[in-house]
Amino acid sequence: MTLEDHVAQVNGAAFWKEFTFAENKFAPKPGQELELADNLVWLGDFAMVLQLKEREAPTEDPATEAAWFANKILKKAASQVRDTLRFLDEQPRISVTNARGQTFDIRRADLAHIVKLVVFKPGKALPEGLARKRFYISRTAGFIHLLDSRDYRGVLDTLRVPEDIRRYFTYREQVAAKILDPAVVEPDIMGGFIGEAEVPAAGMREILGRLVQDYDAFDLSTLIGNLHDHIEKDDQPLAYYQIMLQFARVPRSVWRAIKERFLLSMETAKAGSFTLPYRLTFPDSQCTFMINPLHPDVPKDGPEREQARVAGLRNLTHLAMYDHKSPKGIGVQVGYEGEHVTIDWCLIEQDWAQDPEMDAILVERNPFRAANEKRMDSFFVVNRG
Repeated sequence: MTLEDHVAQVNGAAFWKEFTFAENKFAPKPGQELELADNLVWLGDFAMVLQLKEREAPTEDPATEAAWFANKILKKAASQVRDTLRFLDEQPRISVTNARGQTFDIRRADLAHIVKLVVFKPGKALPEGLARKRFYISRTAGFIHLLDSRDYRGVLDTLRVPEDIRRYFTYREQVAAKILDPAVVEPDIMGGFIGEAEVPAAGMREILGRLVQDYDAFDLSTLIGNLHDHIEKDDQPLAYYQIMLQFARVPRSVWRAIKERFLLSMETAKAGSFTLPYRLTFPDSQCTFMINPLHPDVPKDGPEREQARVAGLRNLTHLAMYDHKSPKGIGVQVGYEGEHVTIDWCLIEQDWAQDPEMDAILVERNPFRAANEKRMDSFFVVNRG
């Protein structure tokens, strides 16, 4: 497998196929073809642009491998990153195609944060000092991350959640120049990130060994990543992208809280019983998530059942986001049709404004349990014995 295929695969798993773009050639004018980047991750106002370099004919000579690194990584790849930014600045829009085969126009004006990476697969004889070089500062492109492809995959496999990966590269950029100890390796930086160290130190990789990877408790990647395969009766077949995007903007702690409430709703729906709907809001993304089991009193079949499902979901989602003064709301409703699970989704986007009718509902017949503000840790680390 080539490095380009490998990165397309791991990015598609970590950031979902909808937001991973490996077909990025465009023609600014007839007869001219350019490539925006080898790989692109694009999540709303955030993007990661990747240039990929693989040593195709490695030698056993460290000097030769060092020359390859200087030419291909520090010179050519860095220049290509600069070109990416220039293309975005010069073109009003650039068409890119994601791993689902769907094409979108990306615009520089819509991007608030761009992470720039060069991911490389070197030969074994590359001097260790170069293999561990973490960044390059370009006069025009700024900070560019440099990562061995194995380290890049390690970051994605360890963190797993798009928002946590974004936060990691923000942290990495902040601390990279402060790391003076040549013994510090990428897993040490990951350990420093998880342990919230001001500057990562050699040996912090041991934190990764104590990290509790409670996938069953937090991982929503399969549920969200397969949303494309379960969309029915939608007049806007790509509307689900915006639902996925809201999940991509929250960290592991929020995924864990959502999944806990999702599983509880599943149990309630399967038992045919009732419980109050759940809701939670992550302030940084300004989105409220409402999760509920389908009410047992809805009609058992026919168009009335479908109408009740849709109306109930939207009403509860709207009320939850109104109560939390959020401009966005995601609704997730779990039910059963015989032995088969049904999951209804909705997204509502609406600027908050005072509504006396909604206020009256919340006072007189509030359908939600009490809410409180609390800090939730994303990463659980086992204490040393």
